[in-house]
Amino acid sequence: MTDIAVQVQELIEPRGASRPSRLVPFTSRLLIPVLTAILAVLGIAGLQFASSLLVPIVVAVLLTLLLGPLVRWMCRFGVVEPVAAGIIVFGTVILIISALVVLSGPATEWLRRAPAAMHQVEDKLRAIEPLSVIQATAMSLSHLTGSAGSDSSAATIQVVPPGPLSEMGWTTAHVVGGLLTVVFLTFFLLSSGSMFRRKVAYLVPGGIQRTRMKRALYEIEQQMSHYLLLNTLISMGFGLATWGLLALIGVPNAILWGTLAGFSNFMPYLGAAATVVMIGIVTLATFDGTQATILACGGFLLLDLIKGHLVCPLVLGRRLPLNTVAILLSLLFWGWVWGIMGVIIAVPLTVMIQIICSHTERFRGVGIVLGNWGAQHPT
Repeated sequence: MTDIAVQVQELIEPRGASRPSRLVPFTSRLLIPVLTAILAVLGIAGLQFASSLLVPIVVAVLLTLLLGPLVRWMCRFGVVEPVAAGIIVFGTVILIISALVVLSGPATEWLRRAPAAMHQVEDKLRAIEPLSVIQATAMSLSHLTGSAGSDSSAATIQVVPPGPLSEMGWTTAHVVGGLLTVVFLTFFLLSSGSMFRRKVAYLVPGGIQRTRMKRALYEIEQQMSHYLLLNTLISMGFGLATWGLLALIGVPNAILWGTLAGFSNFMPYLGAAATVVMIGIVTLATFDGTQATILACGGFLLLDLIKGHLVCPLVLGRRLPLNTVAILLSLLFWGWVWGIMGVIIAVPLTVMIQIICSHTERFRGVGIVLGNWGAQHPT
């Protein structure tokens, strides 16, 4: 980059002209951040533009790292990799479809009862005196602003949106295409085994560097696989504990809310907040009084506290690589770039970036910034 700045400076000024000796270093220091910012903006715009292509690829890579240990375990018993990958991938698809069929009944019942339940919750909230005072104040303010700013003679222009059937057809085709891409790409990645890792290592020239690259890629794959597998097991246990708690209290469709709690565990903070709100709405609409609501929401928050401060540190240990700030920023960034799917895969994707940076000499500083050095100290 310094050579480019020198050439540009020589083209601008004559050879014999006197110029300050510090102009070239200043130009170089200014040019590098500008180019870095431009490349960063272009990269973020590319991520947003190619989201329909990149999201299925990233999900397939994460699923490959999650299911890879199971495929390797089956290969120890003489099962070839393509057969093991087919059993694992399509068996997982069948399990997910079966779970959706089981949950479709409670979900349909809840959607059918949702309008009446929301009216019941609204009536119970109105009975709480502080909330009723706040609501009355808000209504009076809205009447004042409405009467001051209303103008019956103003013309209104209404834009007719596209039909719901056309939007539903496009969304369904988009979702089905993405799911098929994830399933078959995961199958082919698992069937290839370590072939891609070896091919990436061959991009590095030299025997010693190639050996180091193979070792680093193997360690990255192992750490990511262990993290994803343990985090999935923790999420399943958290969902089962939530199911048991709500069933003990008597909340209807407890299996649905337990499944929601386990799935939302992949979205730290946001998932727990959304789940406790849903549990509060369900218990307010189901039971008289607020005792059951306090018990259900308090019990769920206690389970989340035990999971976050006891189970995760004990089970994950040194495989808990992100700090709290990095988790929140990853949720904001990937949610902004890729929407709800970005929020779901934000933490595993950032964990993968942190592990890759930690094994790369040039980007080790990024790994340190993202890392949770309170639980694991850099060597």
